[in-house]
Amino acid sequence: MERIKIFLIDDHKLFVEGICSLLSDEQRFEIVGCSLTGYELLAVINDVKIDVFMVDINMPDISGVELTRRIKEIIPDAKILALTMFDEFSYVEKMMQNRAMGYVLKSASLQELSTAIETVASGKRFLGTEIQEIVFNKIGGKFSLSEKDAFTNSDQVKLTPRETEILALIAREHTTQQIAEKLFISERTVETHRKNIFSKTKAKSVIGLSKYAIQHGIVTLNEK
Repeated sequence: MERIKIFLIDDHKLFVEGICSLLSDEQRFEIVGCSLTGYELLAVINDVKIDVFMVDINMPDISGVELTRRIKEIIPDAKILALTMFDEFSYVEKMMQNRAMGYVLKSASLQELSTAIETVASGKRFLGTEIQEIVFNKIGGKFSLSEKDAFTNSDQVKLTPRETEILALIAREHTTQQIAEKLFISERTVETHRKNIFSKTKAKSVIGLSKYAIQHGIVTLNEK
């Protein structure tokens, strides 16, 4: 199996050396480059094949948010994973608005980081465990439907397309009546789907359903 080619951009030299050493021990990954500044990356970006860019937020020459935007201008389908100490929602939102594929804290375990890299490399979104909770607390009005994107979680169950659609609307705080009107079905049909969704996800409340929707990519961050 071809290894995932990673380029790490972070201004903390010891951290860069440590992460590169850890990931190099994993047969799944290949470190193709490391840079301490964003401009160092931009100078070589077209010379190296890169599957996943791991980007810090705070750097001396250019912010991770701006670097993400510039990478996307050069390589529109670039897969970018934020790896940072910043756990504020505003940073998560800005990175996603600039089309980063994932966001993980530097405090994450090697296992979680490895999963994040593999998920992003496959073209899906990933939020670290701690970041999911931060995003969940800001769910109101900031999410949109997405068929392609997914936040990795091994316990995902099989929902029908209609159940997935209804779950997304529930997560966005639509009432049964609003869902029925939007989908041109009866309220009774909505309630039937709702019961099936609760049963399949084993959620105990609407909050539980909303959290499930976030964790499994049924709702994702959207621009304001």
